[in-house]
Amino acid sequence: MKILGVMLPGFLAALPESARTPLLAATRQHQWSRGAVVLHADDPAETLYVLQSGHARLYRLGSSAREITVNVHGPSELLGLTALLDGGKYGLYAEAMDDMSALMIGGEALRELMGRHPDLSVALSTQVVRQTRSLQERLAQLVFLEVSQRLALALIELANESGEASDTQIALRGRISHQDLAHAVGSTRETITKLLGEFRAKGLLDLGYRRIVVMDRGGLERATRQPLGN
Repeated sequence: MKILGVMLPGFLAALPESARTPLLAATRQHQWSRGAVVLHADDPAETLYVLQSGHARLYRLGSSAREITVNVHGPSELLGLTALLDGGKYGLYAEAMDDMSALMIGGEALRELMGRHPDLSVALSTQVVRQTRSLQERLAQLVFLEVSQRLALALIELANESGEASDTQIALRGRISHQDLAHAVGSTRETITKLLGEFRAKGLLDLGYRRIVVMDRGGLERATRQPLGN
């Protein structure tokens, strides 16, 4: 099912029509260009965002305005989860990492719909659990995996979004900068540039200006299990 030519995010498409129709009637669609700030940490959490396409980076500002990436969200995931509650602020910034589209619904309208449609409450709760599990996995990777392993995992995930999961060549969709990948895996641009060069030297990738092609998916999967140099 589509709205304005874009596929509905997963949990919305799975809702029964009796719950989906009034929910979609209460939403509006918006698009952001790469680099646009979608959420401000100090803004009242009045709107929930359901990503349709593109990726958003959630981050905090540390000392000396240093940006600390908390997580990266993609299609079907939710931004502004605190809008599910009554009151409070977003607490995090969100930035569009590429051209991004999302459905937006006011928190008050959403809470009213949840009260009338238990299926919607269950679907949202399930999605929140999925995202919590994803955040837990990211934290575990930051602790237990080397940067090269985290980078390989991120590249495989992007390959899964861009094409069929196979050992054939897969050009990753969109403009992907080394800084984008650094945010995604919790590293620095300089380290990512070095590792991408090593992946290319091993025949795993072909690189161009903001262009990455997976040449050896099987080799990249092995790199998730074995740090470079080991």
